[in-house]
Amino acid sequence: MFVALLCSMFLPIAHADNQGHSWLERIDDTARVEDAHLLLEVQVTDARGRTHPRTIEIWQKGDDRRLVRMIAPARLAGIGLLVTPGETTHLFLPQYPPARRVVGSKRADAFMGTDFAIEDLSRLTYTDTYSASIEGTEDTLTHLKLRHNTDKSTPPTHLWVDADAVIRRVEHMDKSGTPKRTLEMSDIRQVGQAKIPHQIQVTDTKRNRITKAQIIQINVGSGIDDAIFSVTQLERQ
Repeated sequence: MFVALLCSMFLPIAHADNQGHSWLERIDDTARVEDAHLLLEVQVTDARGRTHPRTIEIWQKGDDRRLVRMIAPARLAGIGLLVTPGETTHLFLPQYPPARRVVGSKRADAFMGTDFAIEDLSRLTYTDTYSASIEGTEDTLTHLKLRHNTDKSTPPTHLWVDADAVIRRVEHMDKSGTPKRTLEMSDIRQVGQAKIPHQIQVTDTKRNRITKAQIIQINVGSGIDDAIFSVTQLERQ
């Protein structure tokens, strides 16, 4: 998820939900990789202008497995997230073992001092979780409004998607309909069969904080073993 924000006129035209569903399928197909291993350099800038660096390592396989691990700074090393089939998510804090499941509203919690929510880092696909309607266009981007299929109390999420079905902006709303977090994606590169943003900026308007992340290393199709995506591996430091 990443985006350069160039906004112009908004056209308030709603299209049929089946067209929205087709967009979600295209988004999932465009981002799909057989497997991937990557490193993210992350910098958090707080309301006072202070910066806090992080390094995150991620392993992913298909549409239903991901392991996220904080590797720097040292005081946060070993903190991790695990996503397994069925969108089951576990969070591991080395100081407070064992790993625990993340459910319900806890998925919206910030991940270890960054502006990434646990949901941002654990979301692998959209098609099975959300329904979408086309709200209009902004420059060359299509604006989609997403609603959760099962949790009707969750405020809608808004996506802006380019012609290649790459997500370029995401807005998470509060209950009043005001954007509370915005993710902007840029530096889109072809990696194998997928188009992957290499830079992301997250703006948290509630905390007055900005998180910038950049992929500094990525390998795909290297044959990651299924065994790495286990609670045992998550808890291994």
